[in-house]
Amino acid sequence: MKKKTLIWLSVLTVIAIGIGVGIYYYFFVEKSLRLTSPNGKETWEANRTYQITWKARKIGKVGIMLIKEGSKDTEWIAKEVPALDGKYDWNIFVWQEPREDYKIVIFEYLWQEGNKIDYTDDNFTILGPEFASCDTLSVEKEWPYVPSDYPNLRKVFITAQSFTGNLQGLEGADKKCQEQAESEGFQGTWKAFLGSDQTLIVDRLNLDGIFVDARSAGTLPEGKTCYQLWGRNFEDFLKKLSDSLIINKEKFEDTFLQREFSNIWLGRINQESKRDCTAVFAKFPPVDPSKTYSFTTTCQNWTADREVVSGYPPIAGQTIEFAICYNPQGKAVKAAALSGLSSGLVGSENAPETQFFSPSLGKLCNADQKLLCVQQ
Repeated sequence: MKKKTLIWLSVLTVIAIGIGVGIYYYFFVEKSLRLTSPNGKETWEANRTYQITWKARKIGKVGIMLIKEGSKDTEWIAKEVPALDGKYDWNIFVWQEPREDYKIVIFEYLWQEGNKIDYTDDNFTILGPEFASCDTLSVEKEWPYVPSDYPNLRKVFITAQSFTGNLQGLEGADKKCQEQAESEGFQGTWKAFLGSDQTLIVDRLNLDGIFVDARSAGTLPEGKTCYQLWGRNFEDFLKKLSDSLIINKEKFEDTFLQREFSNIWLGRINQESKRDCTAVFAKFPPVDPSKTYSFTTTCQNWTADREVVSGYPPIAGQTIEFAICYNPQGKAVKAAALSGLSSGLVGSENAPETQFFSPSLGKLCNADQKLLCVQQ
């Protein structure tokens, strides 16, 4: 009898201790989450698997995302991972963009205000995969890539940052391209693929050569790199800004087409570019027809960041002289909007097969657009 009593006392003691520990853990141990790897300065390689590790207390599940320094772009790595696992095997996508400014963020899933979150302490690097030749890369991607020692390459990139139409003129736009090029380690002189009322793009830039993405897509054993071909010459490159969505989808990632390729300030490219009186591109046309046309196609030589001209709408008793434009039906329209020529996607979103890119859409000067930068 005494033996049974002792056994029961032992069981009750264990249960009591367990309950006590649980109560202490629930009320006195704070929730915490700390990312332990990668934690900065690491160099990882695309197309390989690495372990992301963390320590967590009082957290059910975590989400893991990849971010770029100074960019709003984020990429999911994993969702709803049990926090107690403490690790996740991440197979880095073979075509992950090679960069030196990546960070990982881990957070209590689902995210809401007050949830625990942690970041890598410093940036880490993802290298492009190594290939025997750029031909191998071309076969893998089903799109041409050329080596860094190919003659007469004309490197181009699209800025990570977006800008309104007030670029401080062409000089200000060129400065923005040069600053980002230097921040990414690109050598040489860079200028914006941008034209003004007085100066066409084709007149102010050196556009000879083979157009390639400035960001390398893979490395070769002998130290050379591979670049994605964007155009065999300037005319071929310019055609990409006018191709159908279906054709460009075969060449570029969807996110690149939607976020960057279709949102670039361009201005006047050549003599065929409009100099004035352009229709403003908008999903929902304004009620006032005056706001559907702009007399400037370059945001007043890239110095304006407003949606409409000064003084609009006029107050009672005030008379404002508007520039006059003519719609396709030949009717005179007062032009109150301010816009600049830009790349963009035209056509119904419900019928992607009919959509195409245009390098001459009028977009309001207060819109945020990127710059296309060309090495000179």
